[in-house]
Amino acid sequence: MSKSLRYAAVGFAAGAVTGILGSGGGLVLVPLLSAFCKEDESTLFPRSLSIMLPICLCSLFVQYCTTPLPLPGMAPYLIGGALGGVASIFIGKRLPLAWLHRFFGLILLWSGLRCLFS
Repeated sequence: MSKSLRYAAVGFAAGAVTGILGSGGGLVLVPLLSAFCKEDESTLFPRSLSIMLPICLCSLFVQYCTTPLPLPGMAPYLIGGALGGVASIFIGKRLPLAWLHRFFGLILLWSGLRCLFS
């Protein structure tokens, strides 16, 4: 399979998960980029963010066209998310890659367990 076809398949998987679940495409994107596309580990997280931004914007547009969005209630989440994103960039650069992998794995495990038992 060609490299561009692998990238397209990984993007499709991330977009499908985001569209079905409302989020979570990045959770499948990082492991798929690592295993399926053999991306360098140091660029996985920035690359996944740059891929997920247009996917999320596309999902937001489709959602906006089909269902009214609760815009007034979104401001606290957007502000908190932006602050958390900025803080995590500085923290993430200081952490060893092994710790980031463990943290990511714990988030996946916690998310999976919540889905199974809720």
